[in-house]
Amino acid sequence: MRFMLAVAGLLASVAFAQSEIDTEVRSIQAQIAAIQQEQQSVYQQFQMLQTFKRDEQLAANPLVIENSPVYSRDNAPPNYDDMVREKQARQDRIRQYGNDLNVLYDRYQALEQQKQALFARLRDLTSAR
Repeated sequence: MRFMLAVAGLLASVAFAQSEIDTEVRSIQAQIAAIQQEQQSVYQQFQMLQTFKRDEQLAANPLVIENSPVYSRDNAPPNYDDMVREKQARQDRIRQYGNDLNVLYDRYQALEQQKQALFARLRDLTSAR
Protein backbone atom coordinates (compact mmCIF):
# COMPACT_ATOMS: atom_id res chain seq x y z
CA MET A 1 0.00 0.00 0.00
CA ARG A 2 2.75 2.42 0.92
CA PHE A 3 4.56 1.48 -2.25
CA MET A 4 1.48 2.36 -4.32
CA LEU A 5 1.15 5.70 -2.54
CA ALA A 6 4.83 6.44 -3.12
CA VAL A 7 4.54 5.59 -6.84
CA ALA A 8 1.38 7.71 -7.15
CA GLY A 9 3.13 10.60 -5.39
CA LEU A 10 6.15 10.25 -7.65
CA LEU A 11 3.98 10.24 -10.77
CA ALA A 12 2.09 13.28 -9.53
CA SER A 13 5.32 15.15 -8.85
CA VAL A 14 6.67 14.21 -12.30
CA ALA A 15 3.44 15.40 -13.93
CA PHE A 16 3.55 18.63 -11.91
CA ALA A 17 7.20 19.20 -12.87
CA GLN A 18 6.36 18.51 -16.51
CA SER A 19 3.57 21.11 -16.46
CA GLU A 20 5.98 23.62 -14.87
CA ILE A 21 8.48 22.92 -17.65
CA ASP A 22 5.76 23.32 -20.31
CA THR A 23 4.69 26.60 -18.73
CA GLU A 24 8.27 27.88 -18.69
CA VAL A 25 8.81 26.77 -22.30
CA ARG A 26 5.72 28.71 -23.41
CA SER A 27 6.88 31.74 -21.43
CA ILE A 28 10.32 31.63 -23.01
CA GLN A 29 8.83 31.25 -26.48
CA ALA A 30 6.66 34.31 -25.87
CA GLN A 31 9.69 36.29 -24.69
CA ILE A 32 11.66 35.25 -27.78
CA ALA A 33 8.77 36.35 -30.03
CA ALA A 34 8.63 39.74 -28.28
CA ILE A 35 12.38 40.20 -28.65
CA GLN A 36 12.21 39.31 -32.34
CA GLN A 37 9.46 41.88 -32.88
CA GLU A 38 11.53 44.54 -31.14
CA GLN A 39 14.57 43.55 -33.20
CA GLN A 40 12.53 43.95 -36.37
CA SER A 41 11.42 47.41 -35.26
CA VAL A 42 14.99 48.42 -34.40
CA TYR A 43 16.22 47.11 -37.75
CA GLN A 44 13.58 49.10 -39.64
CA GLN A 45 14.54 52.26 -37.74
CA PHE A 46 18.19 51.53 -38.54
CA GLN A 47 17.44 51.23 -42.26
CA MET A 48 15.44 54.46 -42.24
CA LEU A 49 18.19 56.43 -40.48
CA GLN A 50 20.79 54.91 -42.78
CA THR A 51 18.81 56.21 -45.78
CA PHE A 52 18.48 59.67 -44.22
CA LYS A 53 22.22 59.80 -43.53
CA ARG A 54 23.08 58.67 -47.06
CA ASP A 55 20.74 61.28 -48.56
CA GLU A 56 22.31 64.03 -46.45
CA GLN A 57 25.80 62.91 -47.43
CA LEU A 58 24.88 62.92 -51.11
CA ALA A 59 23.38 66.39 -50.76
CA ALA A 60 26.53 67.60 -49.00
CA ASN A 61 28.82 66.09 -51.63
CA PRO A 62 26.94 65.87 -54.93
CA LEU A 63 28.33 63.46 -57.48
CA VAL A 64 27.55 65.81 -60.36
CA ILE A 65 28.69 69.41 -60.34
CA GLU A 66 25.89 71.62 -61.50
CA ASN A 67 26.45 74.54 -63.83
CA SER A 68 26.63 77.84 -62.07
CA PRO A 69 23.23 79.48 -61.89
CA VAL A 70 22.65 82.69 -63.74
CA TYR A 71 22.28 85.52 -61.25
CA SER A 72 20.30 88.56 -62.10
CA ARG A 73 18.38 91.27 -60.35
CA ASP A 74 15.47 88.84 -59.81
CA ASN A 75 17.72 85.91 -58.90
CA ALA A 76 20.29 87.11 -56.35
CA PRO A 77 23.14 84.86 -55.21
CA PRO A 78 22.58 83.09 -51.90
CA ASN A 79 23.80 84.72 -48.71
CA TYR A 80 27.19 83.33 -47.64
CA ASP A 81 26.21 83.14 -43.95
CA ASP A 82 23.04 81.23 -44.84
CA MET A 83 25.09 78.79 -46.93
CA VAL A 84 27.55 78.25 -44.05
CA ARG A 85 24.68 77.70 -41.58
CA GLU A 86 23.01 75.24 -43.94
CA LYS A 87 26.26 73.32 -44.41
CA GLN A 88 26.84 73.19 -40.65
CA ALA A 89 23.27 72.04 -40.02
CA ARG A 90 23.70 69.27 -42.60
CA GLN A 91 26.96 68.14 -40.97
CA ASP A 92 25.23 68.15 -37.57
CA ARG A 93 22.40 66.00 -38.95
CA ILE A 94 24.87 63.56 -40.50
CA ARG A 95 26.73 63.29 -37.19
CA GLN A 96 23.46 62.82 -35.26
CA TYR A 97 22.30 60.12 -37.68
CA GLY A 98 25.62 58.34 -37.15
CA ASN A 99 25.20 58.49 -33.37
CA ASP A 100 21.61 57.25 -33.62
CA LEU A 101 22.72 54.39 -35.87
CA ASN A 102 25.32 53.35 -33.29
CA VAL A 103 22.68 53.38 -30.52
CA LEU A 104 20.30 51.27 -32.62
CA TYR A 105 23.08 48.82 -33.51
CA ASP A 106 23.99 48.42 -29.83
CA ARG A 107 20.32 47.89 -28.93
CA TYR A 108 19.96 45.24 -31.63
CA GLN A 109 23.05 43.42 -30.35
CA ALA A 110 21.78 43.54 -26.75
CA LEU A 111 18.47 42.06 -27.87
CA GLU A 112 20.33 39.35 -29.77
CA GLN A 113 22.27 38.41 -26.62
CA GLN A 114 19.03 38.22 -24.64
CA LYS A 115 17.49 36.05 -27.33
CA GLN A 116 20.48 33.70 -27.40
CA ALA A 117 20.31 33.28 -23.62
CA LEU A 118 16.62 32.41 -23.91
CA PHE A 119 17.36 29.92 -26.70
CA ALA A 120 19.99 28.27 -24.50
CA ARG A 121 17.49 27.98 -21.63
CA LEU A 122 14.89 26.59 -24.03
CA ARG A 123 17.36 23.95 -25.28
CA ASP A 124 18.08 22.98 -21.68
CA LEU A 125 14.39 22.62 -20.89
CA THR A 126 13.55 20.62 -24.01
CA SER A 127 16.50 18.29 -23.53
CA ALA A 128 15.44 17.69 -19.91
CA ARG A 129 12.04 16.38 -21.02
